[in-house]
Amino acid sequence: MTATIRDIAKAAGVSVATVSKVLNDYSTVSRATREKVLALVAQMQFRPNEAARSLVGRRSMTIGILLTSGLSNPFFVHLLGGIDEALKERGYDLIYLAQLSAHPEYNFVQHCRSRNVEGVLAFGFQLGELDADKLVASGIPSLFIDLNLTGKRAGYISSDNKEAVQGTVRYLHELGHRRIAYIAGLPGSYVGERRLAGYHEAMADVGLSPDPDYLVIGDFTQETGYRGMQQLLALSKRPTAVVCGSDKAAIGALQASREAGVAVPDELSIVGFDDIDEARVVHPPLTTVRQDMPTLGRLAIELLDRLIVEPDGPAPAVIVPTALIARGTTGPAPSGG
Repeated sequence: MTATIRDIAKAAGVSVATVSKVLNDYSTVSRATREKVLALVAQMQFRPNEAARSLVGRRSMTIGILLTSGLSNPFFVHLLGGIDEALKERGYDLIYLAQLSAHPEYNFVQHCRSRNVEGVLAFGFQLGELDADKLVASGIPSLFIDLNLTGKRAGYISSDNKEAVQGTVRYLHELGHRRIAYIAGLPGSYVGERRLAGYHEAMADVGLSPDPDYLVIGDFTQETGYRGMQQLLALSKRPTAVVCGSDKAAIGALQASREAGVAVPDELSIVGFDDIDEARVVHPPLTTVRQDMPTLGRLAIELLDRLIVEPDGPAPAVIVPTALIARGTTGPAPSGG
């Protein structure tokens, strides 16, 4: 039969409250009593109930995660491995916070408080979004993925989006490409704006002034990549290389190129961003920027934990390096490119 906290208290000759204090590392218990209780805990193979311990210690050991883009986002699926690893190391549970913003009286901050979460991991907020600003102001420990918000108990983590696209443009330029187009991501999103800035700066750095028609605004989806590539291929002077704001957009662009009879990479090079699973299995395999998503997920929890346990600590602002993975959709510029 499993020992209970009352069994430990009876064997030690102390109250249940004293055993609870020992288990929760209260400093008000004498050393002799602490050692006696802990010895009995080991001897009787007592396993404390984590829910009870968290109530005594006034900690829920629960983190809420908000995904405005939903659970099906391929980026989040890869983040989850690192998130799960870090949660287990620190003893946290994770709950999904559904954003009920369609309700007129909905208050996201109150929603977080009602769920008794110790901190919030937020992914999918856009620049200037009201709920994100309110969350920062609330004092609830919050860690944003891909949104550069900081506050007294709030910070962020993101890949080096700007440098990643700059490196991609330099790579294509070294392959001889001069007509380099960009199918951008969602306007107003932090990552979309950083990647777009990287494109503009890199083009200037290599001495190129891109045709305004070479910039197509999308939203990271396969559909906008497909339509964007159709738009670019309809130009009288087509680009010889296209950088896409996401792998999904690049896969759509690859489909449009195939349907138009444009050979990739012989006539046109295409580069994506993210390195999702599909990037490896499309034909030809997609050259892309790899985000270290497991590391992003693990560090996000580590940083959030620090915000929780160190209320007066600095606000984290962490940028994680990326890597360009050259596969089958890029090659030397065609003659005259």
